[in-house]
Amino acid sequence: MTQVEIASAVQAILIRHFNIPAEQFCWEQPLEALNEDFKLLGYLVFLEQLLEQQFDKKIPLLENCNTAIHTAEDVVDLIMREL
Repeated sequence: MTQVEIASAVQAILIRHFNIPAEQFCWEQPLEALNEDFKLLGYLVFLEQLLEQQFDKKIPLLENCNTAIHTAEDVVDLIMREL
């Protein structure tokens, strides 16, 4: 799977499941800036579950992501390392 395909899947998940309008999506903004509900641990857990379903692989998002700092681009980089 290419980085472009992974990025496309991550973007689609974030827009579809986390109420982030497509026109407001930004790769460089921390996840909390995209949706402040990411301050809640449950949102990160849900994102991890969706990513694991999408890529059929364990994605250690909880252990490696701080939603106040990390961006959607960082999530793609993490997935690339895991695949």
